Amino acid sequence: MAGVSVNAYGVVDGITYPLMFQIFKPKNRLKEGDKYKSKPQIAVEIIQELQEWGFQIKLVLADNLLNKSKTNWVGLTFV
Repeated sequence: MAGVSVNAYGVVDGITYPLMFQIFKPKNRLKEGDKYKSKPQIAVEIIQELQEWGFQIKLVLADNLLNKSKTNWVGLTFV
């Protein structure tokens, strides 16, 4: 079984560091009690958590699927 994750990385002095990730589960793979979250919803949660930790986010990269999403990106503030 292949997995899919939503990832966040930081860059300091040209070096990339992994910061956080969450596993994405398609609706047909959810177990009882699991709550479905789209990849854009997961991305927003990760961004908000990193901002709460004090990270200043200057750039967000996403694949085309996130661009077609109906997730509300309004309300996220980037430095």
